[in-house]
Amino acid sequence: MSNSKNLLYVPALRAKAGEIRGIQRLAPDIIDKIIPHFIVPPPKDIDPEKQRQLTQEEIIYGTGRKIAEHWPLRDAFLDTRFLFSEFGEETSLEWLPRIFQVAKHAGAKLIPVLTPSDALSNRSASFRKVLSDGPIKAVLRIKFDEVDADTAAYIAKSLSLMGISEQECVIISDFSEADFSSPKIVGQIAQSVLEDLQEIGRWQSIVFQGSNYPTTNPASDNNSFVVPRNEWLAWQEAVKLDGRSTDRLVFGDFGADCSKIKFQKNGGGIPIRHYRYALISSWLVVRGSPTGTAKDAMRQVCMRIINSGQFAGREFSSADDFIYRCAQGWEGPGNGTTWREINTTHHVTRAVRDIGAIKGLTFKSIPTRSPTEQASLFETINN
Repeated sequence: MSNSKNLLYVPALRAKAGEIRGIQRLAPDIIDKIIPHFIVPPPKDIDPEKQRQLTQEEIIYGTGRKIAEHWPLRDAFLDTRFLFSEFGEETSLEWLPRIFQVAKHAGAKLIPVLTPSDALSNRSASFRKVLSDGPIKAVLRIKFDEVDADTAAYIAKSLSLMGISEQECVIISDFSEADFSSPKIVGQIAQSVLEDLQEIGRWQSIVFQGSNYPTTNPASDNNSFVVPRNEWLAWQEAVKLDGRSTDRLVFGDFGADCSKIKFQKNGGGIPIRHYRYALISSWLVVRGSPTGTAKDAMRQVCMRIINSGQFAGREFSSADDFIYRCAQGWEGPGNGTTWREINTTHHVTRAVRDIGAIKGLTFKSIPTRSPTEQASLFETINN
């Protein structure tokens, strides 16, 4: 099932358990409006669940199966840029198709992400082997500052070598290295890039993607910090310049994370006890105590989110319900993977609901129950 016609949002997510579980727990009406852009960590990264580096075979067989388990029969963009230096350029014709074949057999619908330079390099044959058989054959990622007078010819040659057309591609305008200190300026650049890309061809979609989230946790122990979501403000500035841009320029960010993909080389470390709670135009980063039990620390974190005056309500998403339940002591606290999962679910829901509001769309509240209600139901059934 391709949801490109209904596409509102493309979050770039690390292809790790927390992020993948985070999209699995989304409400159905939110799921229908997104295509996740998964970025596969390199082998040198420490897997948070296994607490060690994964082998090449584990990555080849595990990546697609994990996505298929949590995101079955739905389009997902798969970005393998970090694997070539580790697995080898010269052998990519062997290992890259295997990743996609295993994924397809497991029930995942993966669409490869590549750059124009990939299509013009010795990686081209490997990517031709993994083109999707759906309406979207591939995703072309191009840095925003690489769009110039020569871009049209550059892209045309790239697509010709791949044997596909603009109509069969989504293009990502990559703002991951942009300075987001001025959303208005970035928005003007994004609108200009949109116009240039539209002149090149009729793409399936054009995605703006960037993040203003800092590379290190901005909150100190037992404190909170507010980070402006300037990539979201920049996208809004861009679409203000042309009323049709809300349909032409799809919003994208890096979920509840920064755009700098920095992976751990040595040791998994102890996860920081915190949540990155997306608000309408900022993140509320709430960090707990590094001492004591995780249950006590995360309960305090959740209580501070609820008492901040900016809690969306437990009916907003399953993640918000989890935060509420954790604050009451009914559930939790989970671990580092759980916290990434909750960050992801809330963030994606926030983004889709806010984009939907601009387009006049509404979304359902999720049903919730308290422990007493569950007990009463159980008693009624038994009686």
